[in-house]
Amino acid sequence: MIVLRSTSVLAAWLLLSPGCTASRPPPPSEPRDIPSARAMAPAQVALRAFVDAHLEEHFRRSPLAATSAGVHTYDGELRNFRPEERAEHLAYLKDRLAALPKAVDRAALPPLDKADYDILENHLRSRILELEVVRTWERNPNAYLGFASSAVFQLINRDYAPLEERMGSAVKRMGVVPEVFAAAQANLQNPPRLWTEIALEQVRGTRALYAQTLPQAFAKVKDAALQEAFKKEQARGLEAIDTYARFLKEDLLPRSKGEFAIGEETYRKKLQYDEGVTESIDSLLAWGRAEMKRSQEQFHEVAARLAPGKAPMDVYRELGKDHPAPAELVATTTATLEEIRQFLIDQRIITVPSEVRAQVAETPSFNRALSFASMSTPGPFETKATEAYYYVTPPDSAWNADQTTQHMSFYNRYALPLVSIHEAYPGHYVQFLWTNRVESKVRKLMGSGSFSEGWGLYTEQMMLDEGYGGTGVQADRLRLNQLALYLQRLARYVAGLSLHTRGMTYEQAVRLFEEEAYMTRINAEREARRGTSDPTYLVYALGKKLLMELREDAKAQWGKDFTLQRFHDQVVSYGYPPVPIVRRLMLGEDGVSSASP
Repeated sequence: MIVLRSTSVLAAWLLLSPGCTASRPPPPSEPRDIPSARAMAPAQVALRAFVDAHLEEHFRRSPLAATSAGVHTYDGELRNFRPEERAEHLAYLKDRLAALPKAVDRAALPPLDKADYDILENHLRSRILELEVVRTWERNPNAYLGFASSAVFQLINRDYAPLEERMGSAVKRMGVVPEVFAAAQANLQNPPRLWTEIALEQVRGTRALYAQTLPQAFAKVKDAALQEAFKKEQARGLEAIDTYARFLKEDLLPRSKGEFAIGEETYRKKLQYDEGVTESIDSLLAWGRAEMKRSQEQFHEVAARLAPGKAPMDVYRELGKDHPAPAELVATTTATLEEIRQFLIDQRIITVPSEVRAQVAETPSFNRALSFASMSTPGPFETKATEAYYYVTPPDSAWNADQTTQHMSFYNRYALPLVSIHEAYPGHYVQFLWTNRVESKVRKLMGSGSFSEGWGLYTEQMMLDEGYGGTGVQADRLRLNQLALYLQRLARYVAGLSLHTRGMTYEQAVRLFEEEAYMTRINAEREARRGTSDPTYLVYALGKKLLMELREDAKAQWGKDFTLQRFHDQVVSYGYPPVPIVRRLMLGEDGVSSASP
């Protein structure tokens, strides 16, 4: 998803939210993977009861996660930021982790349920690691800005209820926001200076959300009493934000001397719990550096074919000049999606399990500062606002011609198809269409970043490998864009590992993005800053790596029965668990295919 936001900060709060939330087309007529209660073994019944009880309690404790998932029982509430709530939550998670093997006989579970058990267990371990060791709540001042922003933004982002009802929920949450920032001031201890500087920049965005975006979103509400209550809580919220900004600048910044690196031991645990990866850091880094060199060589080869003797990055930037007019952006994107979708069907790349389309629309005005292109899809329990929107952001009408041209270069005719492949067909949107066929709550909610984003990145290369875009110059132009995007993700991979386990400095990370991924200084700085607080933003390239390896092993095991469509259909049929669990379900723990979807 190409969205300019700090997902790592929000992840500390939206504990069950996936990287992109699942869309909800009409469900299939029959469940895909859940037997009737009468047919279930006792261990399966016990697992489902455990999961249901845990989710009910989790959503009560974490209202933001509930709203994100489409559960609107707690839309007017904010919790889980106070010290006593955090301590209670940690004790609860440890209790559930200890209770799981006592409540459920893992050995008696069939493969799919065993996968759910393992995902749930690792999810609990990951949350405990975050609260007890990573301690975002103590180290990252931007986490509280993200919390306060998400608390209200998710209430206006989708029309899941009447505007008056959502405004009422916003007023209630805004009433708690001063407590959030008071807790921040009490909790924060010696963060990295860079993180406090980032928070000082981000505080302006949070303030603009409360001062401008929310009033704009609720302007049509006619209830005078509700509008008055909104203005009262808005004023209190803005005062709390301004007080927090002064705290950051005058108090916290001078004493921000902490380290951003989480260390190798914690990093390996995060990879194991979140992504199911146990490979050594040295091995992972060796692959990343080798893959980056290979991709750079290919980038230079393609650029030389397009314009012999010209600097490769000049060739790449020249492609940005060929883009649709701003007024044609939505229509061009819609036509591109249909072309890609038909290619999938004609070439039997993957089954598209629904005729429901992702609707192309302009990014809502209140979110245009955050996003170039994004897939907006509701949570798996959403029953009202079930549409999926593929948002593209038009240029600001107040911009001059140069600003508009620079903005539209992102949507050039060789990049837009790749973005659309990643976000929609056969990327995230198709992935989530399949996820909706899964009845397992665990595999709907407890997603893996390396599977979700790895799948999106994998599809960019796979589609070109399968012939999308034709041959000759057109194919090379698409390929050059694909390789440039891949190099950026590979730089994230190397930087994430190196910043947190090998002593790489922020400045060294900036140079990595400039010199190895050919990024401009301003973009390289943005990427390096993200890497200091988002340790596992390696998930894009890591997931692609794991999926490519899985495909080769499936070819070897299935032999003449292998087809790309069979492979893709089965990969996405399980939801989005960690890729090693997908491997286990597809190829079997003993190399024998099992767990048909």
